[in-house]
Amino acid sequence: MSWVRCIITSTAANGARRLREKALHHVTRSIRRRLSTPTRKPAEATVNATSAPPSSGKAKPAFWRRWASAYERSLETRPIFTKSVTGGILFGLGDFLGQHLSGEAKANGFDTPRWARAMAFGGIFYPLPAHLHYNFLEAMVKRMGVSKASTPFVKTFVEQFVYWSYLSNAYYHAVLGALQGMTAHQVYDRVADTLWDTLKAQWAFWIPAQLINFKYVPVRHQLNFVLVVSLGWTSFLSVAFPPAKTTPDVVTDEPKDINANNSSNNA
Repeated sequence: MSWVRCIITSTAANGARRLREKALHHVTRSIRRRLSTPTRKPAEATVNATSAPPSSGKAKPAFWRRWASAYERSLETRPIFTKSVTGGILFGLGDFLGQHLSGEAKANGFDTPRWARAMAFGGIFYPLPAHLHYNFLEAMVKRMGVSKASTPFVKTFVEQFVYWSYLSNAYYHAVLGALQGMTAHQVYDRVADTLWDTLKAQWAFWIPAQLINFKYVPVRHQLNFVLVVSLGWTSFLSVAFPPAKTTPDVVTDEPKDINANNSSNNA
């Protein structure tokens, strides 16, 4: 029986050796795989880094995109504040241009109090009513089910002939008159003397402008469109309605201050 034990012992030894060889092979292959993985990733990263397009050339144009994005975010999160800052700057710029184009700044010196009143109206008194006005028009046409093609015409008609042009004119002159220290009677006379002539000029200028505004400009930017176009409107009024001479004992401001910033009547 010794030969049987020899066969069994030899078979067991061979089996154990094969198991050890297989185990050693698996361990070796696993170690090689782990050692090779970190060396491949940096190589791939290097290839990607070298093949990536350079980004330094896009830094300068991105400034304007970042500025526009920041303004959009501010317009969405703080619309009244953003429009107040924009309105104050553009109303002040419009009055500055108006005084120089009409020749008053050269003849009598730059009227700083008038310029400050224009900035105060554009930055404090005007943005909230104008913001509500444009949002009201948008809600109105949606509620009425007005078609997209008809929306600019409906909005322009309501704005110019139903309520906004009359109320905004009276509001503008009342605020400016109060800032100048006028009495209620003086403010009334001021509005009565200038309203009709201002409205006729306004309709000729602003009806085409507002048709473009309501057709192509998003609601949140419609006030800004009006403020920018108002620079031309203000300049036109300053040239078309130059200031009258005033005597020292008259407690009224120049008529140009009545008309120069009548962009408020349309925004």
